[in-house]
Amino acid sequence: MRTSISDLPHYRDFCRHAANDDAAFVGFREDPSYRWVVSSDIPHDARDFYAMLEERNFDFGFFDGIRDLDRVGGPRLLPYERAGLVAPQTMRYVKAMSDIERLFGSLDGKSVVEIGAGFGGQCAVLSRRFRLARYTLLDLPEPLMVARRYLEAVGAPDVACVADLHGLAPTAHDLVISAYGLSEVARPFQIEYVNRVLRWARSGYLLWNSEQMRAVPNWHRHNYGGDVIYADEMLSLMPDARILGQEWLSVSEREYGTAMMVWGTG
Repeated sequence: MRTSISDLPHYRDFCRHAANDDAAFVGFREDPSYRWVVSSDIPHDARDFYAMLEERNFDFGFFDGIRDLDRVGGPRLLPYERAGLVAPQTMRYVKAMSDIERLFGSLDGKSVVEIGAGFGGQCAVLSRRFRLARYTLLDLPEPLMVARRYLEAVGAPDVACVADLHGLAPTAHDLVISAYGLSEVARPFQIEYVNRVLRWARSGYLLWNSEQMRAVPNWHRHNYGGDVIYADEMLSLMPDARILGQEWLSVSEREYGTAMMVWGTG
């Protein structure tokens, strides 16, 4: 049985290849084998995320300090009026950063754990915004190989990569984040994450795609051997958590049926 949507041989093999081969790493963010999981085809070209940043009076000068993040991995860049040339993925990461900052304030001196690392883009953006004490990435071994190489290339400090969830001792963190990753893993692993990570985190920011997963019950029953945990059940497992209103979601997030689940916002 698969552990997650991304637990696919071709994806894991490509991640290993990109992490170890310079030529593959140069353009890994647009490679079809990689984009199948960590998509660079963001709906609306991420212009809905940009619009939300504008509505929040975001300081677009921040993008000048992260240009180098899009010089690694060969992503497609698009022009945004006040942000300049930016990869749509990066625009999405900055919108999530804005959410987190508005909900939890500064993360200076805080420890963060992220479930589902991607290539480390969210970690890199947060590391440029805040002086984090510690950042831990949880994912399959091969995606973590790519994330480690990417984060080393952009100079992100103090990042730990953990692939063995069962060997992870419960440790208190200030914030746990997951952009869909936790909602796309098999139920036994979701329970492990709840017991070993979520319940130990003082605060949480989770993007949950229950509506998409509900639409394909036979798929995850076949691949996972049973149903996954949907947002409503997760709320019962994390009684301090709540779902935020639609005003926190971009157009594409609403279209996707995203639920934004948080706790510890003070």
